[in-house]
This record gives sequence, C-alpha cells and structure tokens, in this order.
Amino acid sequence: MKKTLCLSFLAFLLVPLPAGAASKDNLMQDVFVLDTITVTDENKREELHGSSAVVVENNRSNTIADFLVRDPEVSFKRRSAFGDSNDIISIRGMDSKRIMLNLDGRNIGSTGSVGGSYMDFGTIPLDNIERIEILKGGSSVEYGNAALGGVINAFSRRPKEDPYLSFYATMGGWGDVYDFHNVRGTYSQKFNAVGVSLGLSQQHADPFLRNNYYNAFHFNPKVYLDLPWRGELIFGYNYSQTERGLIRSNRADGVPNNDANPNLPGYNTKIDSDYPLASGETFSGGTPTPAMTVIGDDAHWTKYRHMMDITYRQEFLDTGFFEAMVFKNYESRREKNYADNAARALLPGGPNGMKYNSSLTPEGSLVLDRNLVMDQSYGYKFKTGIEVLGNALLTGIEYKQVKPGAISVEYVDRNYNKAGPNQWTGNMASSEATSPADVFGIFFADKFTAFDVLTFDFGLRYDSYSHSSDEMGKRFFEDKVSPKFMLTYDFTENQSASVAVYQNFRTPTGPELLHAAQAASSVVPYLKDKYIKPETARGIDLAYKYAFSNSGFVKLTGFYYNIEDYIMQKSVPIPNSTSSIQGVYNMDAEIYGATLSAGYAPIDCLMLRAAVTRQDSKKHNDPADPNNILEKLDYIPDWKAVASAEWKINDQWTLDTSLTYVGERNYYVSTVTPQKDTLHPYTTLGASLRYRVDEHLTLEAYADNITNTQYEESWGYPALGFNAGVSLKWEL
Repeated sequence: MKKTLCLSFLAFLLVPLPAGAASKDNLMQDVFVLDTITVTDENKREELHGSSAVVVENNRSNTIADFLVRDPEVSFKRRSAFGDSNDIISIRGMDSKRIMLNLDGRNIGSTGSVGGSYMDFGTIPLDNIERIEILKGGSSVEYGNAALGGVINAFSRRPKEDPYLSFYATMGGWGDVYDFHNVRGTYSQKFNAVGVSLGLSQQHADPFLRNNYYNAFHFNPKVYLDLPWRGELIFGYNYSQTERGLIRSNRADGVPNNDANPNLPGYNTKIDSDYPLASGETFSGGTPTPAMTVIGDDAHWTKYRHMMDITYRQEFLDTGFFEAMVFKNYESRREKNYADNAARALLPGGPNGMKYNSSLTPEGSLVLDRNLVMDQSYGYKFKTGIEVLGNALLTGIEYKQVKPGAISVEYVDRNYNKAGPNQWTGNMASSEATSPADVFGIFFADKFTAFDVLTFDFGLRYDSYSHSSDEMGKRFFEDKVSPKFMLTYDFTENQSASVAVYQNFRTPTGPELLHAAQAASSVVPYLKDKYIKPETARGIDLAYKYAFSNSGFVKLTGFYYNIEDYIMQKSVPIPNSTSSIQGVYNMDAEIYGATLSAGYAPIDCLMLRAAVTRQDSKKHNDPADPNNILEKLDYIPDWKAVASAEWKINDQWTLDTSLTYVGERNYYVSTVTPQKDTLHPYTTLGASLRYRVDEHLTLEAYADNITNTQYEESWGYPALGFNAGVSLKWEL
C-alpha cells in the first residue's frame, strides 16, 4: 500500500508548475576535463578559469583514481600503487560502498559476493574518457541507494564525423625506468548514421611490495546508431582482465597469516631485503584456512569482468527526452596459491594427524585453486525529462538484482590446509550462490527559477530492497521515501550560494549481507540473531562561490551527515576467547567538514589553484565498542590541502607542479579488543614538464613524491617513494 501511495504521489507531481528558466550551475559538482586539445584552447581555458572545474591533462595517469588525488575532499587508503581493488576511496568520509561509480550513466561498481564490495578503477582506464564529474554528497534525486557520499560520473568520447585517433604510452618506476608501463589507444568516428568508439589498453607493474605484481588488459567498444525522429541506440561492452599478485608479508614476526600485532618480536624486521617492510594479504571469502592465508610466491588472482548494456534515447518536442537502459554484469575471479613450507611450518600444529607434514607438499606446489563468481547482477533504468513552462522536470524508475554466484574449489592441498588447533581436516568445500537481493527505486525532480535569482531544485525518491537470507531462513523487506531540496541564490552574475537538505537510503551490499548472516548465527551475544538494517542518512550541504572575470574563483563548501544504522564491518572478539569473527552490524555515525578552494590566473600563462579541507566524524551506539574507545570512523584525514601551479612557458612548453598535504588519520588495529592508532601526516610534491611537438604529438617527463616522503595510506603498507617516468601522446 505504501509503495502504491508513493507512486501515485510522484505521478501527481509530474504536472508542471509555471516558473522562470532553471539555473544551469551546480555548486555541488566538480569537473575534471581530460582533453589536451580542448584545454589548450585559450577561449576554453579562460572559461574554465572562472569556474570550479579542475583542469588536468591525461598524460601522466593510469586510471581515474590518479586524478582524484588532487581533490581535497577525496581521500585514499590504498595498499598498493597499482591494481588495488580493496575499499580504497572515500568522498567526505564516505567510503566506496557509499559512492556510486558510473560510466556513461551506467553503474559499474562491483557487487561482490565475498570479501567485499569495491570500486575497480582498473575497469575504466583513461583510453576513451573525455570528462569526469564528481557530485559531492547525496543531493541528487537521480542517484539513490549507494550514493550517500557522492557520485563519480565518467563519460566516453562520442564519435564525430571527423575521425579521432590517439595513442598514449608511458613507462617509469621507483627503482628502474621500466618498473611499470601503460599503453593505450582510442579510435572514434561516425559514418552517416553509425558511430563507433573503441578504447584499448594494457598495463604492467613489477612488484613494489613483495609479490604484488600487476597486469591488466582492457577493451571497450561502443556502437552508436541514429534512428528516425531523433532517436539513438547505443550498444556498449566493457571487458577487463586483471591479474594481481597478493602482497606477501615481509615481517619476520613468526605469524605468516596475520600481521595485526606490532608488539611481536621481528615485526619490524624484513624477511626479504629487496622489498619494503609491509604486512601481507590473504584470500577472502570463506573460512580463513592456511591454504588461503599462508601466501607463497606467485600467489595471485585473475579477475575477468564483462559489462554489457543497451541504451535507447529518444528526443521529443524541443526540450524533452526519454532514455531506457538495460545492463548485465558478469565477474569471476580465479585464485591460486602456492606452498611456502617455511612459513607454513610457523603455524602451531594440532594433535596426532592434524600436524602439517612438509614432506607431503613440495615447495612452490599448487595448494589452492578456487573460482569465485563475484557478480551476475542485471537491471534496467528508465528516465525522462522535459523543460516546460520554466520547469526542468525529471522522473525515472530503476531496478537491479544484486546477484552473486557460486564458489567452486577446484583443488586444495589437504595437508597444507590442515589448521592445527582449529581441527580443520584440510578439506575446503565449494558453495552455492547465495540468494540475490532486489533493489528498486523511483524518483522525481523539478528545477525552476523565480525572480531571475532564486533556483529551486526539489524532488522525492522512493527506494525499496528485499532479500531472502538462506542462513536465517527469513525474507526481509525495507523501503524509504527520501525528500531532497536545494536552493541556489545568484547574488550577482559572478556570485552565488546553494544550500541542499536531503535524506538518503542505502541497502547492504552482497558481502555485508553474507557476513551479517554469518555473524547472526555466531557466539557473539550482541550479534546473535541480529540482522542488519539499511542505512538512513540525513545531510545538509552548503556552497558559496565567487568567480572573478576570466581570472579565477573562490569557493567555500560545508557538509554535515547524520547516518542512522550505519553499517560497520570489522573483526570483533568472541567472548572468553582469543579469537575473533568478521562482524557486520549497525551503529550510528556523524561526518562533517568544510572546504575552502580557489583558483587564480595572475597572468594569462599561469594558473594557480589551492584548496584545504577540514573533516571530522563521530560514532555512537557501537555494540562492539561499548566504552567508545574508537570514537571516530577510521581513515578520515583531519586535514587535507592541495596546491598546484600550471605555467604555460610558451606555445610548446608547460610546467605543472602540485603539492599535497594529508593530515592525521585514525585507524583500528585489527585485534580482538578495541584498539586505535594514528597514521602520521605527510606531504608530497609532484611535477611534470610537457613539450608540445605539434598539434598531434605531446611529450612529457614527470616525477611524483620528489622529496621521497615515507608514508602510508593504509596501516602496514608503505606507499611509493620517489618515482618518475616519461610519456608520449599522439592525437589525430
């Protein structure tokens, strides 16, 4: 009944109201432009100087994540410099599970089934990307569910009648000039009613941390077909294959499957002097037995990802459009581990036949071969919009079935996999796919201007989610109506301010559902028979911008989010035991902060930019931390500041420098009792020198972390020190 009432109310709101023309500016959005020819055009450059857009070229980066580092409200906790597919990014303190990543309007965040959901930036290399938009906060009614913290929209280059060809190559490193390389190419062209667009890339990186090598291949064709009466049909396919070596522990602490205790002797002693001191990784998903946690040389996973979609767009009247999209994901991961007998022998043995016998397992032999189907999701999205009587109306419906797959154990060495005191026999069973979850949303928005200076942007969004828990034998259903309102006031042509007040709704991810169900059947009292609820976030965003005439801007933003039933995932202790389990449960959290940013061109050939962000958080009602020892969310920097200067020396030479400061970040030490620690602040300096040979060819030499600052984004995993490289880009 509630759903029917919501749909009826939204249909009623489709009746337009008279008003003035809608404002086009969105102070909650930042833009990255990745087009060297466009950016070097003087008229375009002056236009961008007067906005909050961050202008970069794509001659020095491998993925979208490399550009986002320059945003002060975006923070990272990468374990490795290449191919890290963990939960590595946050916007305004909201992590990957609370950020939506879209490519040409299609959500491409990984659903995941075990181990965790994540943003795989490797699936969108920059071979065919023209523009990146970052929408901060949850003020947009179009994006629901996973968009509490914001939305990252990447847009492909659309084909035109003139062919576009590009080739890009870079190589560089931290020890040798060939530690990594990246080669990518782009082709797009329109032939009468048919347009084609193609991106292709190949990447490789040697291991900076022990065993952590990386190889990736990406292929992204799109076909655009013009239809009668201003219609268009788009066929998209995105394929990526990535191989990533798991980081092997380089700590001689005697515990090869867990580096959580820095007080152990040998914790700060290297095993292999060729690599930095770092903690290790384990295969995730399932019970952590030795075949998954004692990592040998060449242990790796290979991920295959297919994303298919079809989009139909129809324009009507002069200002209306209708768009329908259907999509399908398929992602699998093949995992292999190899024997390290010396490390395996460090684990305590069990009684009688439970002891490990190294003579039965040859050094370097295969001990685990497992295939995981991570994502089989599919869905659709319909939306339509029109400008009528001064109203910009938008409404739509979307559905997604979050569908993980099965886990197939192809081989396990039972001798290597014996777990000693835990009494594991060494066997590892396959498992069927867990039940899918259904996510549904419908939204409506209206934007109009009154008195030529006030722009009203309001909307409603209805979200529902249902899931059957095989472990608990129950079916759960949750839904929520979320109102959103934004007011923008244009003081003058160059000065404006906005305030947005809204509510958002986030449903649990596949891994959260799985771990929560397992935790609900555990021996931990506060998790027993508990099932996680969806999150409800109430937020307010403030923004003020003053644009100088063709010379720069000043922008001030503020934000506050109150998240009810915040879903926490971390190791929690088992009472009267030294062990822990992966706990997923609800608590409450607050995140708040402010940012001051500015850009100024004192002379035509020089552009200066700077920004600083102050962030903080609080958590409440954490059942795993009743004494509130860990009073904040982890890995949110208290301060982050960035500054850059782009000097166009002449028509050929351009010097670009950037300085980044990241403040203290609290993190949780992964122990069975609540314990926190702090990562120290750090500052890095980068620079690039570009030479434009002609209108087609650009050469570049660049260096990052020039001062060789030693720091960590994630506890236990050192980041790259000084590294440098060269690149070339050819365009036609």
